[in-house]
Amino acid sequence: MISLAVLKPGGDAATALYIVSFSLFILGLKQGTHPTTAKRGNLIAAVGMAVAVVTTLLLDGMGNWGFIAIGLAIGSAVGAYASIRVKMTEMPQMVALYNGVGGGAVALIAWSEIRHGIHLGGAMPLQELIPTLLAGIIGSVSFWGSNIAFAKLQDLIPTRPLGVPGQQFINAILGIGVIVLAGIIAINNDPPSQGLFILILIAAAILGNLVVLPIGGADMPVVISMLNAFTGLSAAAAGFALQNVALIVAGTLVGSSGTILTMEMATAMNRSV
Repeated sequence: MISLAVLKPGGDAATALYIVSFSLFILGLKQGTHPTTAKRGNLIAAVGMAVAVVTTLLLDGMGNWGFIAIGLAIGSAVGAYASIRVKMTEMPQMVALYNGVGGGAVALIAWSEIRHGIHLGGAMPLQELIPTLLAGIIGSVSFWGSNIAFAKLQDLIPTRPLGVPGQQFINAILGIGVIVLAGIIAINNDPPSQGLFILILIAAAILGNLVVLPIGGADMPVVISMLNAFTGLSAAAAGFALQNVALIVAGTLVGSSGTILTMEMATAMNRSV
């Protein structure tokens, strides 16, 4: 098998490149606070992401280059086409869709880590298992909630509130159920149960749908900002599970900035978070 590995995970070179990466994220975020510098900030952050991706691909232990190449090609083509074709008036739903893709990716990464732990046999270290469970739960909620937000903004489903009888009770049961299942996996962790983890993903998916459906279309921008913060938190949790410092910092930046934006937008629109 062809190996492109030139960096050791946790080594000085990889760490230095990750520091460059998230430094560019921070600079790009700072530039994005003003309309005249927002475009430049977006490009700077994109360069930071390119550095993070290339660094990760060069780590020792990377493989399956055919699948990686196919994924990069498909993702780049779809992202470029969608970004060029989208109208400025449709940007909120595009953000919702991209955010949902991020949350879904994190949920799949968490599932992959559970499968990897089962393959290795024995108990997963709790410092890896707990962030993996959090990443799966929050990522699944964000993915499905973002899809509902996109569908409402795109008029694929009615924009009016679509609640169901006893929904708050159902949401509470789902939330408690997810926590209980995660606790069972953590306690009976030898190896972790993939079946219970799939149940967690399904329950979190239903919860993500039910949380967003009762909210009207006019409030979707606030919802999208909140879900964006969720995706950032799930990415940070995945970073702890994968021991990837760039993912931890990037996820924390997205989570914190998304939370601040959500609070400010809710205040401006006279809405209660």
